[in-house]
Amino acid sequence: MPRRFPLQPLLDLANERADAATQRLALLKQRWQMQEEKLKQLFNFQAEYRQRLSDTLQHGVEMAKVHDFRAFLQKLELAIQQQQLEIQKAKFNWEEGQHAWTEERRKLKTFEILRQRHERGETHRENRLEQRDQDEYARNIFNRKRGEEDSSDK
Repeated sequence: MPRRFPLQPLLDLANERADAATQRLALLKQRWQMQEEKLKQLFNFQAEYRQRLSDTLQHGVEMAKVHDFRAFLQKLELAIQQQQLEIQKAKFNWEEGQHAWTEERRKLKTFEILRQRHERGETHRENRLEQRDQDEYARNIFNRKRGEEDSSDK
């Protein structure tokens, strides 16, 4: 009977950690994409608001209203810059997560290779034991037949 792989608990742990790293990486990618989507929305809102300002200026408007439009556009520009920083952070976190995922996968593969070697060794050991048993069985049959022939010769 094959012996149990002695590092199985470590293999199981490596498997769990690789799965967790995979899930974390997917979550980080999703967050990064959400940040990029927010930036797109800000750019769209900025373009729409600039168009409103342009339309308003063509019809004539009070200076205070123009000032309000420009102040709001400046706030939008600041929000866009902040969002770009958030995207950089999200991308950095994703890259760090990817490194962690790669490391966990490397560890898992190492334990899987060790398990495969163990299984091959166990198969080889089982085959040797089986061959030894077959050889012993054949030797016993041979000795019994030889014993029967010796006793029939007397």
